[in-house]
Amino acid sequence: MGKQKPLPPIGARIIKSSLGSLICVGIYFIRELLPIGGGIPFYSILAVLWCIQPYTTSTLAMAKQRIIGTFVGAAYGLAFLLVFRALGGGNRPTIYITSCLMLIPVLYTTVLMDKRNASYFSCVVFLTIAFNHSFDQNPYLFAFNRVLDTLIGIGVGVLLNSAHRPVKRKENILYVSGIDSVLVSSQEVMIPYNKVELNRLIAQGVHFTISTIRTPASMMEPLNGINLKLPVIAMDGAVLYDIRENRYLDVFALELETAIQVEAIIEGEGAHAFVNVLRDNTLLIYYGDFQNDAERDMFARLRRSPYRNYTGKQYRGDEEREQVLYIMALTRTDHAQIIAGRIREALGASVRVMLYPASEYEGYTYLKVYAADACKANMLKILQKRIGAEKVITFGSIPGQYDVYVHDDGGNSAVKMLKKLYECQLL
Repeated sequence: MGKQKPLPPIGARIIKSSLGSLICVGIYFIRELLPIGGGIPFYSILAVLWCIQPYTTSTLAMAKQRIIGTFVGAAYGLAFLLVFRALGGGNRPTIYITSCLMLIPVLYTTVLMDKRNASYFSCVVFLTIAFNHSFDQNPYLFAFNRVLDTLIGIGVGVLLNSAHRPVKRKENILYVSGIDSVLVSSQEVMIPYNKVELNRLIAQGVHFTISTIRTPASMMEPLNGINLKLPVIAMDGAVLYDIRENRYLDVFALELETAIQVEAIIEGEGAHAFVNVLRDNTLLIYYGDFQNDAERDMFARLRRSPYRNYTGKQYRGDEEREQVLYIMALTRTDHAQIIAGRIREALGASVRVMLYPASEYEGYTYLKVYAADACKANMLKILQKRIGAEKVITFGSIPGQYDVYVHDDGGNSAVKMLKKLYECQLL
């Protein structure tokens, strides 16, 4: 049996939606005691549910759409009722058919106003008035109450979404998290809670970023939708990469002669080397003749990515202009261990050799060779100095190596702890 998927928590958006609905009902009962009674809480609740969004900026955008749509629809609805009254009224079939035809000018008005996103609300308000209130005694009163109902719901929604409990935040801490089994599950999935809360915290000013063994290309998909503002540490510390500017800010590169020796050892042992180089701020991956089915399959999968630039070694030239970030081989585990031993014996402390089991290919291992100083700790110091942080708190899934140990395979514990640390300063 597979691992049972945990139930998602009841989020703030759900609570706010229910609370906003209750507030609208309360306002309705208060209005019943005042001269402006006659409202319908249903319309206020619809506006609340539409305006309660994950982020305050989207709430304001939704509120604006709803207001514009309401006024356009109410104006056409009132005009529709007045014209029918002036013509002596009509039966239901006539009203229904004419209302459907009237959607043309309603929708066209939103086009002329360049408010196409409000067209749906304009139609809903217009049809509500035309279908349900063509025979009311006072069309002015309903149009007024319809607009007021919506404005009440919008106001409640905006206020609830903008309300936050007062917290004490400390802005000089840098929070750094891994990706795999921390923010993203082993199935390469990030739960919605993590995305929403991370974006909310980043918008509030938290200094948060990522440190990973992945390349910038391989982190794009799992982090899609996260509005990172700080540079990320990628390639196990070989680069500091600005996602927003698509630019490499700092690198730890192999010396050219060292890189040539590493490539010669790998190929001398009958393996194939993928050489990852930075040239004119563009990452190029040089490849040659594949030696096994695993690397053929890997190449076939990854070359489709718009973030990866695979180039045949026959086109390589002017190596003096290149910075070799790391050299990789994918081969049988015993073979990879032999090659790693040869490289360490030949180059000693001038390189850092890493071996990672290839989970996608049973019996295979990734061999990666970096410059000796290319590590997450060194690049983290550079990033800390760049942003002027006084303290760093790290999150990871390896016991004893991080300030906060995360062991829920991409659940919400890392983000929940980040929120507590940022807002309450537990450490």
